[in-house]
Amino acid sequence: MAIRFWEIYEETKEKYKLRILAGKNGMDNVIGWVHMLEDETIINRFSGEELAVTTGLKARIDGWLLHLVASMKKAESAGIIINTGMYLKQVPRDVIDWCEAHNFPLLEMPWEISITELTQDYCMRIMQQVRKEEQYGIMFERLLKGKDVPDDFLEEIGIRYHLDGTFRLFYMQPQYTAEEKVLFRQAALKLENVFGLWQNGTKIRYPYFLMDVKEYYVLAVNDFPEESVAELTSQIRTIFSYFFERKQLCLGIGPECHGIRNLSRALGRARIAAQMALRMEKDVVDFDQMGFFGILFSSDDPEILKDYADRLLGPLEEYDRLHHSGSGETIGYVETLRSYIANDRSLIGVSRDTYTHRNTVNYRIQNIKRLLDNELKTTADLFPYQVAFCIRDMKL
Repeated sequence: MAIRFWEIYEETKEKYKLRILAGKNGMDNVIGWVHMLEDETIINRFSGEELAVTTGLKARIDGWLLHLVASMKKAESAGIIINTGMYLKQVPRDVIDWCEAHNFPLLEMPWEISITELTQDYCMRIMQQVRKEEQYGIMFERLLKGKDVPDDFLEEIGIRYHLDGTFRLFYMQPQYTAEEKVLFRQAALKLENVFGLWQNGTKIRYPYFLMDVKEYYVLAVNDFPEESVAELTSQIRTIFSYFFERKQLCLGIGPECHGIRNLSRALGRARIAAQMALRMEKDVVDFDQMGFFGILFSSDDPEILKDYADRLLGPLEEYDRLHHSGSGETIGYVETLRSYIANDRSLIGVSRDTYTHRNTVNYRIQNIKRLLDNELKTTADLFPYQVAFCIRDMKL
C-alpha cells in the first residue's frame, strides 16, 4: 500500500511544525512524490499524486497562489505545503477558503524550517515505502502461486489484513508500449487512491494490496462485500479508460476465496475470466457470471475443445462453405441450428430470429438432422451442440 498524506503528516508534524490550514478531508490520499515548486509551469508535467512545497516566491503577483492551487487540484495533486514568513507572511483567505471548499490539502510551516530537509525526508520515506512494498510483493507473489511463506510475515501482515477472511481478486492483463507502461503505472497509483484509511471517509476502506507481477497486475481486496464489486469495477474502467478504449486491457474478476492461503485458486479463476474477456473481446468478465464458459476456459488443453467442436459442427460448417458462402444467403445451417437451440426447438422462434419463412426453416432443420444423423428432439440431443457453440464463441 502506498504512503498517504495523513500518515506522513502525523509522523512529521511536530518536527516540521506543520499546520493544516484547509483541505483536511483530502489528506487520505496517496503521495507519489514531492516537488519544490516556485513556477506553476512545471505542473503540466505532473501525473497526479504529487505533493508540492513552495516558499511562495511569486506570491506578490495578484492571484498567483490561487491559480497555483487550482492548477494542482486539476492535475490531481496530493496537496501543497507553504513555507511562510519570507515571501509570504500569511496565506490569503481566498486561497484557504478555496482549498477547504475543494478538499485540497493546504499546509504551512514556518520559514526557519528547511524546505530542502522536508523535501528530502518525504522523498526518502516514499522510497522506503516502495522498497517495503517490493519486499511484501515477493511474499504475496508466493501466496498467489500457492507457495509457503514465513509465519512471521503472516503475523506482520495480520495487523492489517483479516487473514482468515475473504479475498476478491481483480486480474488486469495490459498490453502497452514502453511509453504507455509509464501511463499504466500512473493509473495504478490513481487506483490506490480509490482506497482510504479513514473509517469515516468516503473511500473504500477495506484492506487491499496491488501488485505488478511481470505481465499482469493483481488487486486483492480483503472482506470486500459482493454489492461493492460493481462500483469498484466501474472505477477501474474509468481510471484505465485509455487502455480499455484501445482494447489494450481486459479485467478478470475472480470468485470470493476464504483465507489468504487460497489466493492461488482465486488467481487462477480470475485469470480464466480475463482469458474469456480477451478471447471474446470483452472489457470485463466476472468468473461468477461465466456459467458453462467457466468450465470450458478452465481446460488445460484447448485443442481437445477445438476438436470437439470441429467434430460436431464440422459437417454443417462444410455444408455452409459449399452451398451458402456464395449464394447470397446470410443465414446458413450453422446459425440456423444455433437459433434452433436458443429458441428451444421453436420453428416460429427461429423464423423470427433469422427473418426466414417458417417453411424454409423447417426444410433447413430437416436437412440439418440428416447431415448430423441426429433427430435433435431432446435436451440430451441438443446439449452437445450447445457446448460446441460455446467453444466456437471462445475463438480458439
